[in-house]
Amino acid sequence: MATDFQTKTIKDVPTDITNASAVLTGVYTSGEATVHAIYISNKNNASRTINLGLYDGAGTGDSNRQAYILYNTEVPPASTLVLEKPINLNTSTTTSEQRQLRISASAGTSIDVMASVLVIT
Repeated sequence: MATDFQTKTIKDVPTDITNASAVLTGVYTSGEATVHAIYISNKNNASRTINLGLYDGAGTGDSNRQAYILYNTEVPPASTLVLEKPINLNTSTTTSEQRQLRISASAGTSIDVMASVLVIT
């Protein structure tokens, strides 16, 4: 088995979680994928809120959201919110069984995000 440590980033997180640029981790069709940590940085001098959701691979609508991991969570000005708990993402060739993370922010140019992902193939 091969391991691949990946860094996934979004600069200027969008305000719409269904936007294509809101995808933090894509879908994986084989092996295993685990998000080890997520760093969410507020570059602004005002508080911002974020939503982090777990979606299936079939689409971006509300019916494709499996759950919110963070909902309307405040990130204080000029600070970073760190999630250091593993999130296992389902891998499958069936889109309804695949999992991906999507993120949105209350203001479009205030938040950057980085995820550390371990992929085992």
